[in-house]
Amino acid sequence: GRLAAKPLGKTRITASSRGCVDDIAAAAALRVECRLDRCEPAPRCLERLRRALRSTRKPRRRPPQPRADMAMPQSPQSPQSDEHVTKWVARPARSQEEGWVGTAKTILRVMLVMGATASSLFLACLIKVFVCPVDCVVGRRWMDRFVVAAWADGVVGGPILPRGPKLKLSGELPRPDGRAGILIANHQLDTDWFYLWDMLRVVGAHGALKIVLLDDMRTVPILGWAMRLVGFIFVSRHRRRARPQDDVAEIARGVAEIAEGQSPSLLLLFPEGTTVSEEAKRKSEAYAARAKRPAHELLLVPHVGGFVAACRGFASRGVALDELLVYDSTMAYAGYRGEVPAWDLGFERADDVELPNAAKLFKGQHGDHVRLHTVAYRAAEIFADDGFATPLDALKAPEAESIAQRWLDARWVEKDARMTAYAADGDFADDGDVVLVQQPAMMLPFACLTAGWLSAVAAAACAVAVAMLLALPVFLLAGLAAGVACLVMLPCLCVGTCVLAPAAAAGYLARHMYLHDLGVATPLAKKAPRSDSGFDDDDESVDPEPPVVGAAA
Repeated sequence: GRLAAKPLGKTRITASSRGCVDDIAAAAALRVECRLDRCEPAPRCLERLRRALRSTRKPRRRPPQPRADMAMPQSPQSPQSDEHVTKWVARPARSQEEGWVGTAKTILRVMLVMGATASSLFLACLIKVFVCPVDCVVGRRWMDRFVVAAWADGVVGGPILPRGPKLKLSGELPRPDGRAGILIANHQLDTDWFYLWDMLRVVGAHGALKIVLLDDMRTVPILGWAMRLVGFIFVSRHRRRARPQDDVAEIARGVAEIAEGQSPSLLLLFPEGTTVSEEAKRKSEAYAARAKRPAHELLLVPHVGGFVAACRGFASRGVALDELLVYDSTMAYAGYRGEVPAWDLGFERADDVELPNAAKLFKGQHGDHVRLHTVAYRAAEIFADDGFATPLDALKAPEAESIAQRWLDARWVEKDARMTAYAADGDFADDGDVVLVQQPAMMLPFACLTAGWLSAVAAAACAVAVAMLLALPVFLLAGLAAGVACLVMLPCLCVGTCVLAPAAAAGYLARHMYLHDLGVATPLAKKAPRSDSGFDDDDESVDPEPPVVGAAA
């Protein structure tokens, strides 16, 4: 897996098929020692080896063009690819819009998103101040319908960001009328929540979504403020610069507050805690070894505390575990080949360059489609244990995390198998009927949100203009007074300078000459030094005492 990170000289490759090995050796034109032994077929690994060798191959020189009188030699037949190699190729992402036009479009998209978020924030403040104190249930419903759903339709489903990617859906989609639900998914990129939200728009459950986010988003201007008002939950994950808090208790408190609204609610939770990278993978494998949990090839080990806290939060507000649905969603992007990126790449990829991210969306780039497979479970089935009378007793017991851990480990083993199949074949294996959905852009919510912040900007501009017009006479009078003062004072300053400057110069010269004359005066004007040993008050000289000599000395 690290062949692309180091130069290839004499490299030993272990493969399972003579055709794959011949293809690799012929494509790389390197000294490759091939060895066939006890390995099982692994088409994804072989594909990664091909990419690694192609990336380290030196560019070939362009052959000279043949003349008309020369016969074209027959090119040798290219080696046949192995039967395991996938023949599915994703559509490449759109080319990046370069130049000042692309920069202007990116800035415009950012401004439109922030403006729509500002409109949603203003509406959320109105509901929080005037509606929630009167009726909290109605306030929560209005917040979900007119703020969360409107923002999702105007931004996620609007014309601001590219609508190119399609959704390939299978399994069981969340119910829009469900009393409570938890949506868990694997975490690959910073756009995972974007496409999961788009999936909920298909069934009309996008207004009920609440997301568990990192504490960094809490302090983001406008966007973070709006998220806090609508009920999103922020966790610190025990980082140094984050707020000191108990993440499990924070999730339980936030979920209980959401459930108080008695309206359909769906909590989006990423049990892995972070996106996949080499550093996160190393820490996850070390944790799996210590905790004796199954390690995964393409995914991270899921955490259990947040999931159990969410279930307890719903149960604390009277939600029955039979009504609490847990949706397990596995998502993969077009062009995914199983790459685990380095930590310094962030959300970029070295090989799987077709994968989108938030920066690419603002630049107008997107992939071909996003694959989503969702399976629904009841919380009562998850916490059903023979050692407890009811699932609720098992949820309240200290052993609840152990029960949930076994269930999450089983689900993540299935997810890892699906992701491995997707990396090899371009799709999940045996997951039932697949529906391809590409929703059109929602123009009315986008127009309403845009009109809201544009009206606010126009009103502010009008207020500033009116204030300037009202203050214009004051500014004119102040400017006129300053001009008159300058016209009056400037001649006076000039005359005073012309009169006083010679007098000041003459005084300075006189003082300088006096000091010079005092320094070179006659000795009579100077005071002679006086000695206390040969001088008395009667001005009579007194001989000093003779020095003592001899034994007395």
